[in-house]
Amino acid sequence: MRLQNRRAGIVAAIVVVAVLPLSAQTPAAPRPPQTFAAYLQGQYATLKRNITGSVDKMPAEHFAFKPVPEVMSYAEMLTHIIETQYGYCSTVKGAANPGASLNFKVTDRVAIGQLVKDSFAYCDDAFAAVTNENALEMLTRGSAANQRQLARVNQLTQLIVHGNEHYGNLVTYMRMKGIVPPSSTPTNQE
Repeated sequence: MRLQNRRAGIVAAIVVVAVLPLSAQTPAAPRPPQTFAAYLQGQYATLKRNITGSVDKMPAEHFAFKPVPEVMSYAEMLTHIIETQYGYCSTVKGAANPGASLNFKVTDRVAIGQLVKDSFAYCDDAFAAVTNENALEMLTRGSAANQRQLARVNQLTQLIVHGNEHYGNLVTYMRMKGIVPPSSTPTNQE
């Protein structure tokens, strides 16, 4: 009986020693609720990382690559993404589209890299400014007969949808060249 009591005492002491540090720790603060605006900004940040990473990962000699003649080249896919981004963001900003005067026929990696960087810089503040309060604000897009009213969030959501759709194309192009795309690269290896 004494041996059992002694073992029970040892087990109890071990449990107390093991649990004591846990009870002394401060519980983690609950995460704040994720608003729609915060979610949208997070999705944009992921898109930005993936598209800019796609420029960096693909060697310059593969920017003219087309899996088949009927589709866009890697360079054309990137310039299509950013040309469209300018359209969405200029609507959100209520400004003339600065992309209208840019040359999207460039094919070299350095020039495309700069276009990508500039287009995201142009859109950054449009995403940073979205709030739950202004997300449904109606904006005017188009002119005269083709003019329509759209919610701010529609334009920003469509930019993300469109960009991710074509990022999927870029992933296929990279995989065909044996390149691991940005979204599949662990963040500590980038």
